[in-house]
Amino acid sequence: MSYSFADGSRFLLGTQLSAAAPITAASNDNPTVLTVANSFATGDEILVSTGWDDLTDSVYVPSEITGSNMTLGGTIPIDTTDENFFPPGSGTGTAQKVTQWLEIGQVLTISSSGGDPRFVNIEPLARRNSIQVPVGFNPQSITLTIGYDPTLQGYQALVAAARTLQRRAFKFLLAGGQRGYGYGYVSINEMPQLSRGQPNQVSATIALLGKFVGYEAV
Repeated sequence: MSYSFADGSRFLLGTQLSAAAPITAASNDNPTVLTVANSFATGDEILVSTGWDDLTDSVYVPSEITGSNMTLGGTIPIDTTDENFFPPGSGTGTAQKVTQWLEIGQVLTISSSGGDPRFVNIEPLARRNSIQVPVGFNPQSITLTIGYDPTLQGYQALVAAARTLQRRAFKFLLAGGQRGYGYGYVSINEMPQLSRGQPNQVSATIALLGKFVGYEAV
């Protein structure tokens, strides 16, 4: 058992990706193995886009690379054994290494919303009690409040991505060494919030397209 705290954490935005390498095969295993027509290294942070909706548009750190095979292990290995959610032969796509990270400075707070289960209410006529059936999860987003300074490179990168509706990888590093990754659309309110006795601040949001993926300290 261990606890982690936000104090001392850092937040980074992925600003460059390598050329897309084809994923020619994806196994139905736990952990899953992707066959990629490129040479990545263990520890690389890789954006994966595949035909599997529950795997795509997320950043992974492979636990093992043997030749062209890349294993998506880690703290919670990526399990694709359920063929209802991961149809065999449909996991092909592309892989890209995040080649450059830019720190988002002066982060004051971070919060997340969404990601909670989504249910459908069913009311059979023969039952007086309705039932709920889970059908998935609500969209998830991460919001940062940032001390306003338009000269910071991180702020400028957020604005550039938001103005052109670009998708970006996102990474946070907790003080204890744990890591978390996301990928999605960036938006930022360029008008700072002004309050007496408080630092001027803006809010930036990343609307995740895929799963948030976390890793333990290395």
